[in-house]
Amino acid sequence: MFSVPVPTIPIDVKTVFFSFEVIATFAFALSGLFVARDNKLDAVGTFIATFLAAFGGGTLRDIMLMQRPFYWVTQSELLWGILFMSVLSSLTLKVTRLLSNRIIMVADAIGLGIFSATGTHLAVLMGWPPMPCVMIGVITATFGGLLRDVVCNQKPMLMSDPSPYASVAFVGNWLLLGLIHLNWMNTFWNIVVAASVIAGGRLLLAFFGVKLPQLDGH
Repeated sequence: MFSVPVPTIPIDVKTVFFSFEVIATFAFALSGLFVARDNKLDAVGTFIATFLAAFGGGTLRDIMLMQRPFYWVTQSELLWGILFMSVLSSLTLKVTRLLSNRIIMVADAIGLGIFSATGTHLAVLMGWPPMPCVMIGVITATFGGLLRDVVCNQKPMLMSDPSPYASVAFVGNWLLLGLIHLNWMNTFWNIVVAASVIAGGRLLLAFFGVKLPQLDGH
């Protein structure tokens, strides 16, 4: 009995990471645009908030992993895309004003999932221990939103939203490490599964109103 070999498609890890980071970058940029609009920032302020939301977490990741130049320097077309979004925002965001909160939530969840998974995977490739790999993923996914909210002069969602946020990324990053250890799938599908679980988990927990316990000083 003869077996027919199943053809495998070679996966270019750099291409995979770039593709995912483009999606995550523009997802976070979209959330930055809506937050800037809700806070009535001018064109310059809107670009700054959008830039920080899109690139803040990835920049800190590159600093901690000692990656040079930063990914938005080598892929400068992303900067032009963010600038283009900021310029057009005053025209396009008026149409979707009523949906802004939902769009911010969905866009932020997508960015959270992808940047968590790619940040963790990059640390794994550099030989970091499991816990630091997980934490670098969480930092990558949350720092941009933190900077976005700070420059918009509002309490950071990371600190104020009682729904699980960074904790979802934390759990999802451990799932990614498990998938990598089991070696069932290639890099692409490992990231897709982990990012989908993180983004979907964030949205589902928020939809059902699940909240983390909070400290009560009374």
